[in-house]
Amino acid sequence: MSFNVDLGRLFRPRNIAIVGASSNLDSISGRPLKLLMRYKYKGGIFPVNPKYDSLHGFACYPDVRSLSVSPDVVIIGVRASLVPGILEQCAEKKVPFAVIFSSGFAEADDPYLQERIVSIAKEGGIRLIGPNCQGLVNFVDGIPLSFSASLDGEPLEPGNIAYISQSGAFGFASFALSADSGVKFRYVVTTGNQVDLDAVDFGQYIIQDEEVKLLILYLEGLQDGSRFLELVKRAREKEIPVAVLKVGKSEVAKEAAKSHTAALTGDKVVWDAVFKQYGVIGISDVEDIIDLGHVFSSPKRAKGKNVAILTTSGGAGIIMTDLLDEFGLKVPILNLETQEKIKPYIPPFGSCLNPVDMTAQVINDPKGFPGCLDAVLECPDIDMVTVIISMITGESGRQMTKDLIAANDRTYKPINCSWLIDRKHGENFLQQLKVAGVPLFQSLRRSAFALSALGKWNEILSKSTVEITVKGESYLPNLPLMMTEYDAKRLLEHWGIPVTRERLCLSLEEVLSVSEEIGYPIALKVMSPDILHKTEAGVIALGLSSEEQIRNAYGRILENANKYSPDARIQGVLVQEMVDDGLECMVGIKRDPIFGPIVVVGLGGIYVEVLGDVSLRHAPVDESTAYEMIRELKGFPLLAGARGRKKKDIDALARVVSLVSKIACIESDLLELDANPIFVLDENKGVIVADALVLRKAKE
Repeated sequence: MSFNVDLGRLFRPRNIAIVGASSNLDSISGRPLKLLMRYKYKGGIFPVNPKYDSLHGFACYPDVRSLSVSPDVVIIGVRASLVPGILEQCAEKKVPFAVIFSSGFAEADDPYLQERIVSIAKEGGIRLIGPNCQGLVNFVDGIPLSFSASLDGEPLEPGNIAYISQSGAFGFASFALSADSGVKFRYVVTTGNQVDLDAVDFGQYIIQDEEVKLLILYLEGLQDGSRFLELVKRAREKEIPVAVLKVGKSEVAKEAAKSHTAALTGDKVVWDAVFKQYGVIGISDVEDIIDLGHVFSSPKRAKGKNVAILTTSGGAGIIMTDLLDEFGLKVPILNLETQEKIKPYIPPFGSCLNPVDMTAQVINDPKGFPGCLDAVLECPDIDMVTVIISMITGESGRQMTKDLIAANDRTYKPINCSWLIDRKHGENFLQQLKVAGVPLFQSLRRSAFALSALGKWNEILSKSTVEITVKGESYLPNLPLMMTEYDAKRLLEHWGIPVTRERLCLSLEEVLSVSEEIGYPIALKVMSPDILHKTEAGVIALGLSSEEQIRNAYGRILENANKYSPDARIQGVLVQEMVDDGLECMVGIKRDPIFGPIVVVGLGGIYVEVLGDVSLRHAPVDESTAYEMIRELKGFPLLAGARGRKKKDIDALARVVSLVSKIACIESDLLELDANPIFVLDENKGVIVADALVLRKAKE
């Protein structure tokens, strides 16, 4: 798998062979031929099936080897056990692409068969789509390479939405529902088991089309998160939003995904953090695909998050206000000039503030609705407009439809409409709005979600991107494979992170001498690579302030170490200064199997252990992003100086978060790092790491 795979001959093949073609055009093996004919495909079509001499006017061949041409694409729809032999023939004919509908590979616990077809394809120079997929469609050129029943009917007009799904059945079912709602697609691709070409390969190819305005992905998992992030970055450069329906978040769903497409699903918290960091729009259902398809098909984009609500129902306006607030948008009171423009068109019992309650009386004046609409569209403080129309029918409904279409045609600001009406009374109005390209909803929540996606996309585009340079040579080779707290802190200290004053001692006499140097009170800790959870083992003594206390504690903690783990290797006893000032926080690294190093920051103690109050990002991060992470914490007011307390050194904590994230990128053998607690001192006094744990890769 690699970037910039040339998929031109796959999406625009000159000749297509269909292995397993059937005379029954309504069967799975018959539909590919049926669809190619229905879409009036102009290239060569070559059915392959030894049962027939011809099929529906096309010469039929007994096998791939006997084809009169070398096709650009071979569609394979036979049982899994026959696929390797067919691919061997494809290799002989130098076929560049094979679309494998067949299932029964890794998803059916037969990895050997899957490995075999991968090997044959690699040796023969064939790029594979699938297996266990439903193919793809290029609506621009009218080329369906699929058996999906969702494509029955008249060929669909191409639009601006591209959709790539690992699941074939869900992919084409959700496509069909979206198309039925008026969303126009440009490409639909299903990738199945992704033994070769995956969703990222297709995404990289598709975003080269300048007419694509939204890329939607249904993902069960990825093998290489860095390639996905590169796709998202390139899409952003082209101002193409990426929306992802990521499944497999729960433990039950993860197991289902493994059996479905043999996917590695990943950790929900990590995916959510990555989406937020890189500007991916997270979605969760078919309705989200439909709604994003509506708003991003339009060329109109929001310039901010301020929304004006025009409503004929005061109650609906209040509901929408709450929903927009829930989705992070703003409903500001309109300026006085705009209010004055609206007042002549609404009755005294309406409202011109925002939401603008026009009331149903607005239909009595033909200039009322367009007057209100123009006023809010002209308001410089408003970025988007949502119109809520209740049960308004007849001539009034027809006139509002015309006014809404006219306003949408002449403004650069996004407009959407929630028309709360049943099909019997409103079908004509709703259809006119759909045809005219006005994003239409019959759910206030879905309307608010769609507007929030526009607002979020503007925010993503407005943020400057900074490439973070990470330099340095790994220090881990200088440290033992099994690391203690002492070793972990030597690593942090090497990279410039402040740690407690401390020294590793090998005898009681040395402990007593070092305690005098450091100054009381001190802490004693037994250092052993076999005892990572020191508190649980009882090998820590805190707040020791005299020689007698040290003598008593020294013997006790060594005895506890022996009881806890009789065979434990003892590195020594760490003498450490006591830190009794500052707020306890934690900073950590975990190497995710998909995305690599993830940096986390949180308040220490109960906040992280019980409340899970943490913020995550994909490493590396700069200090500005680290500060953002810290501000996201529910406990941030404690750092900021809540209730008259002194403000803590947040800048110093942000520096440590950024530095730790960079360490994780340099130290490739680092699996986990947990600096906890980090004492964040008062403002301008810095931070001190009091304890740390490091896990690293075992030597191969």
